[in-house]
Amino acid sequence: MNAKKTLDYGPLTDMIGVELRLAQSHAERVFHNHIKDNLLPGHLTVLVLIHNNPGLSQSAIATAAGLDRSSLVPVLKNFEKEKLIRRKPSSTDKRSNVMTITPKGETVIEQMLPQIRALENDAIKCLGRRKYTQLISLLKDFRKLK
Repeated sequence: MNAKKTLDYGPLTDMIGVELRLAQSHAERVFHNHIKDNLLPGHLTVLVLIHNNPGLSQSAIATAAGLDRSSLVPVLKNFEKEKLIRRKPSSTDKRSNVMTITPKGETVIEQMLPQIRALENDAIKCLGRRKYTQLISLLKDFRKLK
């Protein structure tokens, strides 16, 4: 019988950065196994931000989504190609673009949100409501770290 050996993470054991990366990787695998769309989790965040904040600049979206602008540009280009958003020059700053959602983009969000809520409910079942709420709160606090 071949017992599974536990890996030794050495000094990485219980380091928050390692645990966050492993949790993020796991969350992405779960997302891809359950979501019936080609959007990545971070891309859905961008799409929802555009939907909920019409006319927001690319810089503001990048900051809110935790992305740098260079990572956001290809996502927005793909959204435009797929006709999920419209991007146009800002009326107040011609160097800046603002985004709005299209009806097709709204439909994608409407179709995906029930699937996302189901995944969140699975997380609540796994952790329990109290730990789930605590985890969300702790992660928000951690993002304040400078």
